[in-house]
Amino acid sequence: MTSILLIRHADTSLPDRVPGRSSGVHLSKSGLDQAELLAQRLKDVNIDGIYCSPLERTLETAEPLAETKGLVIIPDDHFIEIDFKEWTRKSFGELENEFGWKQFHFFRNGCVIPGGELMVEVQSRMIAGIQKICSRHPGETIAVFSHNDPIKSVIAYYLGVSLDLFLRIEISTSSVSIISIYENGAVVRGINLTEISSQ
Repeated sequence: MTSILLIRHADTSLPDRVPGRSSGVHLSKSGLDQAELLAQRLKDVNIDGIYCSPLERTLETAEPLAETKGLVIIPDDHFIEIDFKEWTRKSFGELENEFGWKQFHFFRNGCVIPGGELMVEVQSRMIAGIQKICSRHPGETIAVFSHNDPIKSVIAYYLGVSLDLFLRIEISTSSVSIISIYENGAVVRGINLTEISSQ
């Protein structure tokens, strides 16, 4: 059995726009505080490795935990943000009147982001990354730092929930969700935990 701690990055300096995969999006002051608090919350939890989306905001969230645990962060493109292409860095106000943006929130299975990824493609690469971790780290506990919707897609997969319904899942910044993955199945042990000190 491999335990996966799915952790969303902390608050960013670009709160009212779609950051996507653009560079230069860092944690805000409150986000840096969240990252430090996260490391304190997890200080008594056994963690054997840290994988991370290669974007600045996820790396900055992972750094305090890596320092606390004496672990090296492994950047991994499997866990990167959705490729929002033409929507990247647009404000939510700019997008609210676009039909495609509205469709993205009620028909994830079929919505095509202009030039970007399908949600099922996001889910597929996330699960491939999780499976790679399980093969490399049997019997271990691994922290995976990623982004809101990619994390939701993983939880939806292991719960057997349609991607059209996964907006019912809430994933707060710096929250932890826990999945135990066995050879013949998986158990979702916690979703959107903001208070965790042991496992």
